[in-house]
Amino acid sequence: MSSNPYNLYPSANFNKELDLRNEFYRLLYGATDEVAKGREGLLRMMRRDSNSNLVRCPCRDRNTTEPDRDYYCRNCLGMGYFWDEVKIVYYRDDSSFIKIAGENKEYEGDMFYLEYDVTVTSDDYIVTVKLDVEGDVQIPVERDKYFRIISADPFRSDTGRIEFFAIRAIEERKWSTWYDKQNRQYN
Repeated sequence: MSSNPYNLYPSANFNKELDLRNEFYRLLYGATDEVAKGREGLLRMMRRDSNSNLVRCPCRDRNTTEPDRDYYCRNCLGMGYFWDEVKIVYYRDDSSFIKIAGENKEYEGDMFYLEYDVTVTSDDYIVTVKLDVEGDVQIPVERDKYFRIISADPFRSDTGRIEFFAIRAIEERKWSTWYDKQNRQYN
């Protein structure tokens, strides 16, 4: 018999906190008793110089400071800054409604959840990739949608350890399509 009369499950160990890293890993990659729910994608990380400023591409116009999008720069692909891409596995929740004080409030963007060891800033992008018929990443990899990160919040346990990242991101419109007319980039 347990010394605590309110403990309904005396054989369970309640002194240990749930390992959210392990649970999140099981959510993304699956386990023997769980189907993997993670999707593969790319994290486009903007390069920074020694002063933590974004590294600008030479294609940017000196007067307007905008990237050259008419001729589609082969160095930055129209981003205006140099970047690197790494493969990630994420869980995406496209629900943008949050109930606060009994009222539904809509927030812009989608929620992405990434593992604890991924370094993310608000200047980066999440890139979804096209899948084949079986649900695997299409080879060669073809980028599908670009999501600009608005916020990247680490979720911590009671001990302060980062368990995972919750990222709110907005889908970027293809700049070559205005008013349902194609620009020469995609023609």
